[in-house]
Amino acid sequence: MSSAEPAEDAHLNPSALGTKAHWDSLYALELTNHSANPDDVGTIWFSDSDCESRIYQYLTSDSLSLPSTSTFLDVGTGNGHLLFSLLEDGDFEGDGMVGVDYSEGSVELARNIAEQTPEAAGVKFLRLDVIQDTPELAFFGERIAEEGGFDVILDKGTFDAISLSDQLLEDGTGRRIYEVYPEKVAKWVKPDSGILLVTSCNWTEEELVKKMTVEGSGLEVKGRIKYPEFTFGGKKGSTVCSVAFQRKR
Repeated sequence: MSSAEPAEDAHLNPSALGTKAHWDSLYALELTNHSANPDDVGTIWFSDSDCESRIYQYLTSDSLSLPSTSTFLDVGTGNGHLLFSLLEDGDFEGDGMVGVDYSEGSVELARNIAEQTPEAAGVKFLRLDVIQDTPELAFFGERIAEEGGFDVILDKGTFDAISLSDQLLEDGTGRRIYEVYPEKVAKWVKPDSGILLVTSCNWTEEELVKKMTVEGSGLEVKGRIKYPEFTFGGKKGSTVCSVAFQRKR
């Protein structure tokens, strides 16, 4: 639950959802299902919260005024559905979109679905482990390198999944791998104008802000998406939170 008051600062309990083996197995199954039935695009995460629609509304709001040529990076893209959903109403162009995932099955599935989605012809899907790999901007394409980063980086549940891994960094600090996520991903955000929009169901909004604005990330809160709230135990909260961060030079 993403409540309005965070719990004590702590790690999440490790889960199979934090392992590559889990996601490789999942996407192997979804590839099989999609091959048998092209209409089956697999799981759409956070659909019960109407998350993708709310993300679209936020990105097309007057407060951001993003041009149609804006560039997007979807981190942990899965089946690519979030990027495809942004293309449906024609407000954005697929040529500026890139989806990355560390599961080869995810990338293959997203590419297969893109081939059947005419408006997604320009979307690129690449295999990338955002924690272990450290590519320069040129990895994403010449345009991204020239512009100094992406206008929008999207994360719908990926930080959640990484937070469920008990894998430690190999630097002897005893930190879990998710703790370097902010500084790793922030360097791909276009300074001053770009945003990183993170959606979580495992961290409260306050916890998410604390995790993302750590020293070294250069991130600060830009905005947030509102979701329906409910009251439990005298406290108000929601099942999911989405916070936008901006990277300062």
